[in-house]
Amino acid sequence: MEEEIEKRKSKLTKFFFGWIKDNYDKVFFALLILAFILRLWIFFKTMNQPVWWDGADYLSTAKRWGLGLNIQDIWYYRRGFLFPLIGALFFKIGLGEIGIRFLVVLFSTGIVAVSYFIISKMFNKKLALFTAIALTASWIILFFTGRILTDVPSAFFILLSLLLFWKGYVLKEGNKFLYLFGFVFALAVLTRMQSLALAPPFLIYILINEKVKAFKNKHLWITCGVFLLTLLPHFILYAMHYGNPLADIIHYYLKIGDSGATAQRSLEIFKYFVDIPYMLSIPILIAFFIGIFYFLGDLFLGLDKIAKSQELKNKFFVVYWIISLFLLVGYVTAHSYVEQRYITAGLPFLFLIAVSSLVFIGNLLVKHFNINEKVSLFIVVILLILLIVPNFLLATSMIESKKTSYIEIKEVGELMKANSNPGDVIMSTSLPQITYYSERSTYPYDVMNYSIHQGDKKVKYSDGEKGFNEFLLDKKPKFLMVSSTFEEYPEWMLIAGNQDGVNYVIMPFFNSSLSYNLQTKQLTSLDIKQEVKKDGMTLKLFYPGTNGNLNGIFIYEVRYD
Repeated sequence: MEEEIEKRKSKLTKFFFGWIKDNYDKVFFALLILAFILRLWIFFKTMNQPVWWDGADYLSTAKRWGLGLNIQDIWYYRRGFLFPLIGALFFKIGLGEIGIRFLVVLFSTGIVAVSYFIISKMFNKKLALFTAIALTASWIILFFTGRILTDVPSAFFILLSLLLFWKGYVLKEGNKFLYLFGFVFALAVLTRMQSLALAPPFLIYILINEKVKAFKNKHLWITCGVFLLTLLPHFILYAMHYGNPLADIIHYYLKIGDSGATAQRSLEIFKYFVDIPYMLSIPILIAFFIGIFYFLGDLFLGLDKIAKSQELKNKFFVVYWIISLFLLVGYVTAHSYVEQRYITAGLPFLFLIAVSSLVFIGNLLVKHFNINEKVSLFIVVILLILLIVPNFLLATSMIESKKTSYIEIKEVGELMKANSNPGDVIMSTSLPQITYYSERSTYPYDVMNYSIHQGDKKVKYSDGEKGFNEFLLDKKPKFLMVSSTFEEYPEWMLIAGNQDGVNYVIMPFFNSSLSYNLQTKQLTSLDIKQEVKKDGMTLKLFYPGTNGNLNGIFIYEVRYD
């Protein structure tokens, strides 16, 4: 019995620590513990902060599925469903939002770990360790560790799939790793559809390596089958709402066939490259530019030799990984501003190029200044830590400044829950947050276009204000919420603007208005009706109360005659 237990202990020890073979691995293991502690600190700092729009979208659906809430389905079926499905399990077993936040901590720490193993296999452990140090303090990863969004989880799955691809296809360590690559990459897509932007680097690498022989490789076909089979449930749900998934992706996301939209997007395609200085911070950016010449110099000089050199193929893969991700994300998001979180899966290779310049410096110290290699390594690590400090400081500053954003939405959502019944209906443009915090069916005011956006086969209501009035008669919502601070509202509900240094807010449906001085924030007029009579209904001001502070949110309770 004791011998069997010892064998099991030995197997567990080998599984968790068998990869530690040299000093680089030992230092990395200590670094990984530090990375986890930093992320755990962020977890405790942000565990009660309000959720943003996208986070509430995932959480409200997870709560609905996990707790079996009989409320309106607001899930957007163009999105992969894996993250809310995992979240539903957490709500089901009672861990809820806190459990999901801790899961993001694990994914975030996992990015550091997987990146170390990838770069170790592609290049060497020194570059892998330096990259892991930079990733440990990356402001993008640290900040979004405190946010319930899909960027960190999907980046983890993408990078894990890359590690499996390298082990299975490049290093030939077993076809099981290749098949697992297909499965895990599908999980990345099911977490975030934009993960498909990183399919081209894999395909290009295979074609460079095998050319037309790739089409005869049965293991690649099996991998493709595993990938498609894993995505099949998503394709089915997608088709039920939007028809042919491929046709919809081409039309909706890529705008192929719409020449005007394509031209506009082409102008925005490079915007993520322009934002690299902010993504990395200036000190790391300087190292990045040096690294371009040191790390990629032989690639530029030997482009015609890529097929014959494994190292050049690896470097080409790094470059194409970054370019593919940045270009496609820039194209798809041309209508909006840069979201640094979208390129999380590209950070390991951006930092790889940057830290390669430190290897160059270390080599100079050894070769030209006769400094001991261990001393040189210590100096370079200290220099890297100094370079990455601005990243950490930016992360902590942003976490602190943003931790109460949307607190007002959270408060009114919970207030409406406490003053309503499970079957009641709310109208608000802050759709996912109010759904999540109130646990009530919530609809926007433009109900017709919302139904079309959600892929509803039967659109029940008319366009615009007419559809809103039809909805009032049909669903009889208990609360009508508007806000001049959060999200946009149709003009028949709220008009906000500025004239001669005075901000004004007009709420036509409630016969109410206010204005305030832009500089002093002092009210210049206030006409908020406590009660409004409409045909067949009475609207009573529910929020703010008589002694409440004005924060731009107004809620009327509807009582039907």
